[in-house]
Amino acid sequence: MRTIRESGAVEAVIGERLDLVVTRPVGVPDRLRVEWPAAPAIEGAAVRFVRRRVEAPPPENDGGVTTFHYELEAARPGAARVTLTPKPASRDAAQPPVVLEVAVRASPSR
Repeated sequence: MRTIRESGAVEAVIGERLDLVVTRPVGVPDRLRVEWPAAPAIEGAAVRFVRRRVEAPPPENDGGVTTFHYELEAARPGAARVTLTPKPASRDAAQPPVVLEVAVRASPSR
């Protein structure tokens, strides 16, 4: 599985798994928090959402970050845009969406 940690563009072959990773700091005031969505918005049929996995920081870690993994699969040739739009707790917590452009191609012949 290939890990992607920021907005941008990637190429993938059919069947390849992508792990789109975002984080959220734990030790911030409630009004500055954002919540990542349960699933990404996907435009195009080239990519499908598989699952979201959440990793909390260890309890002994004072602060830290919660990590959100959005697992995607390249499903068919074409293009797709995957968008994660965080929901802010207030205007002070505004954070831009993460946008991933994925170009999927058929796997090479063997």
